[in-house]
Amino acid sequence: MAGQALPGLSLRGVDAANIDAVRALAPHAAQQRFIASNAESMALAAEHPHMHARAIYVEEVLAGFALYAGPGPAGRQDTHVLYRLMLAAGWQGRGHGRRALALLLDEMRARGAARVALYYAPDNLAARQLYASAGFAEMGIDADGEMMAVRAPA
Repeated sequence: MAGQALPGLSLRGVDAANIDAVRALAPHAAQQRFIASNAESMALAAEHPHMHARAIYVEEVLAGFALYAGPGPAGRQDTHVLYRLMLAAGWQGRGHGRRALALLLDEMRARGAARVALYYAPDNLAARQLYASAGFAEMGIDADGEMMAVRAPA
């Protein structure tokens, strides 16, 4: 799934101009049990300098949020971890998640990722289908009860 520059969809930094709007984004109510809030994710990113918070825009409208980390002081140095990928409720079901994932994989590859890992609730069928269609292979359930999936971003 090579992500080319897709018209209308972009990843941008989270900064003073958009941070409050990013914190306010939420998925559908039924999905909120699957993902930490963006406010929690932003707090996590502030504590770890190897994390990258990205706002997802459709044209000039904020539509989602992603958080990933480059290699930290421990672990595989060729692996990035996608911690969050969410689209606000009104932006789901239009292919934006798939397009945003492609751009995120490209960005991680440009930062040196040879491998990307992510975790999701095993009963989150939308996430499971999205990641499987992008070539992520499930590796099993971790100690926190989340499914780990891995892929090379190429």
